[in-house]
Amino acid sequence: MTPTIMLPGLALAVAALLAAHGYRLLRADPAEGLGLEELMVLRREQRREARGEGPLGRLATRLAPTVRRRIPQRVLTWLQTQVDLAGRPDGLTVDGVIRGILVWALLLSPAALIFLSTGNLVGFIFCIIAAPILPLARLDRQRRLRREALDRDLPDFLDILAVTVTAGVGFRAALMRVSERFEGVLATEMQLALSQVQHGASLRGAFEQLRDRSDSEALAEFVTAFLQSDELGAPLVEALNQIALDQRREAAQRLRRKAARVAPRVTLVTSLVLVPGTLIVLLVGLILGSGIDFGSIFGGFKG
Repeated sequence: MTPTIMLPGLALAVAALLAAHGYRLLRADPAEGLGLEELMVLRREQRREARGEGPLGRLATRLAPTVRRRIPQRVLTWLQTQVDLAGRPDGLTVDGVIRGILVWALLLSPAALIFLSTGNLVGFIFCIIAAPILPLARLDRQRRLRREALDRDLPDFLDILAVTVTAGVGFRAALMRVSERFEGVLATEMQLALSQVQHGASLRGAFEQLRDRSDSEALAEFVTAFLQSDELGAPLVEALNQIALDQRREAAQRLRRKAARVAPRVTLVTSLVLVPGTLIVLLVGLILGSGIDFGSIFGGFKG
């Protein structure tokens, strides 16, 4: 048998082996072969994909593309904006939000059917509303916490940046140096913007995206001041110090507003818990100290 005749058979055998190996990898657990350290590095969405999903997760994943196609583009754009403002926590995407809504819908569907069959419209409507509300409320909380972290870290970041620029370091180099030594969401966002610039993005485009990824007014002021300084040559150090000062004043006002909202809650808790208990103790003490024979009083009503 000549080599020319054997080549097609060998190619067919190799193709069959590769097809069998690919099918085995397709059916295998994606986390197989990954160490504990590798799994810990992955974000939550990536860990979910690596470890596989439960039955509800797999069903929600199958339904997510169909549901996405039926959602209006305006709603998808709004969801993408909310995910970006939340900082894409744990690698979250719009598909992840839709999958979370579908998982809650599948979990609540038996209760919704029970409420509907028994005529409980309030419970049925609650189950329908709770499915999208729960994931979106969690996303909104993450967005709010991220904005608060940015507002909290920005004054200190700007102070250090102003000192570094005053020392004679160029602004971009100072921004990179401070962001590398700073921790938190703000440093991560600054490093991302600088990385975009290093990989070919325009300076204005990178920092405008930095501003769009957050709803922090203080960060928007910083980006505006930086772009004006870079394009017009305006003094940047004074602008940084002024933004830091304004942000500290705004933080103090926010704390005062929170304290003002806490005072009525403390008063309500005191009124509902402490006042009734104190009144009961006083009344019981007065009654027991009066020496009244309640047996003779209530015994007079027996006839």
